[in-house]
Amino acid sequence: MFRRVLHRISVEQKIYLAYFVVFSLATIHRLLMTQSPFNNFDIFRYSFYNLLHSNNLYVEYPQYYFDLFKYNPSFAFLMAPFWILPKSIGVLIWNLGNALLPQYAVNQLKISTKAKVFFAVFILIEMLTSVQNAQSNGLMLGLMLLMFVHLENDKPISSALMMVFGFFIKIFAVSTVILLLFKPTKIRFIAWSAVFMLIISLLPIFVIGFDSLFLQYQQWFALLATDAPHNLNYSIMSFFERSLHIKVPNAVFLIFGFILLFLPLIRRKYYSNFSWRLTYLSALLVWVVIFNHKAESPTFVIAMAGAAIWFIAAKKNVYHWSLLVFVFVLTGLSATDIFPQIVRENFIKPYAMKVLPCIVLFFTMIFDLLFTKFPVDNQLILEDFDGTINMRT
Repeated sequence: MFRRVLHRISVEQKIYLAYFVVFSLATIHRLLMTQSPFNNFDIFRYSFYNLLHSNNLYVEYPQYYFDLFKYNPSFAFLMAPFWILPKSIGVLIWNLGNALLPQYAVNQLKISTKAKVFFAVFILIEMLTSVQNAQSNGLMLGLMLLMFVHLENDKPISSALMMVFGFFIKIFAVSTVILLLFKPTKIRFIAWSAVFMLIISLLPIFVIGFDSLFLQYQQWFALLATDAPHNLNYSIMSFFERSLHIKVPNAVFLIFGFILLFLPLIRRKYYSNFSWRLTYLSALLVWVVIFNHKAESPTFVIAMAGAAIWFIAAKKNVYHWSLLVFVFVLTGLSATDIFPQIVRENFIKPYAMKVLPCIVLFFTMIFDLLFTKFPVDNQLILEDFDGTINMRT
């Protein structure tokens, strides 16, 4: 009977089912087998309690290893359901939402079923890393992808909402505004973004009033201004400092990163080309991670998604296959037991090697965007995803 049911449902539904089972079991296992599971989620849900009582959201939480809440006050307001629910149920819903939303977004793209399966498999391990830490990176990835999907479908209102929700989780979601250049709905998008930004930023007024909310925002800005990089961040800055012993101010790297990201935009004739836009989206997903001075290991699910989307749209040559394997092994598997602990602790972490494949990948993406001949008929539907290129070069 179970086989008959599986035979009747679509491949996309099978992916959802597989993800539901895998991430439910991973969550339950951590709840049962770990002494203090999901510290991040505890801080997320407790933030609503602090907001409700007008406590400073941005002081250390001694009951949670003196960690900090670093999100927008509206994020704390939106955590209300998770404060009300029992932790075990709440964290299960939270983790499943983080795992399933990116796949839902990818399933809306005009790519083949095989490509959707490839995406699900390629990001699985990094998504597990993120979910086992109850991080919000899956939500961030899903919202950024949905912003692109809704823009592709000429839905500026829902696209703006996705971007704004992403912004209230992590500020770098606003970088997706660049994708507006490819569509004619800029004014409506900007107008609705302003409306949604105002509404969501003021939501906590309903529980704490305007004065308390204003104070929370002041305290949040103060935290952002003084928040130091994580000691074990994996960014291009940390790679240059630890591996190459080159110490340069972060601002220099950011300016260089912005220049690289904007350079491909000179190819205006490709704005109408779906495969080119997919490649640019993938470069943006990698960019927000490797140029983020606070990028931790769980953040790399976003970069891995960028790698998967890039490969879906890329020409399948030896170099691209080799680079894909390089990213999957050193970035995707470096935090697992496939690498011995002595290698992880004495080589990968100290030298920030996890980011190296993504740096190479980002430069490859920019090169492709600048110099590759993409199909001129705007028909990259990828009905076949068998390792051969199905578009003219």
